[in-house]
Amino acid sequence: MHEPWYRDGLRFECQPSCGACCSNHDDYSFVYLENDDPARIAAHLGLDADEFLRRYTEVDDGHIVLRMDQPACPFLDGTRCTIYDVRPRQCRTFPFWPETLRTRAAWRKLRRFCPGIDTGPRHGLLAIQERLQESDAEA
Repeated sequence: MHEPWYRDGLRFECQPSCGACCSNHDDYSFVYLENDDPARIAAHLGLDADEFLRRYTEVDDGHIVLRMDQPACPFLDGTRCTIYDVRPRQCRTFPFWPETLRTRAAWRKLRRFCPGIDTGPRHGLLAIQERLQESDAEA
């Protein structure tokens, strides 16, 4: 098995007062909710799961997604995530997703909206693989 192109790790660091990943960006306009995401977020908001689903989600191609009919996530207040402690798995694992790590070009494409790509500390191969496994375990 050959090593991935990012075998030497990747630099990434969320930038203060950014929130750009929480805004609509062409290919990156969906936040998929997995398994326990709706229940955790609903409890955090003091809602029952059905009310949360009715208010904040829709179904896209068979998947429950956050309703992104605004320029940004409904839980983004300025540049602050109001559900940060219970944010969806997709948000917790950004930017280390299979589709963004498929090629070097896919990774660099994120720079169009994410100023943290290729900045900050280097995340080693093992840490990246753990994030990928977290993403894959819930997909």
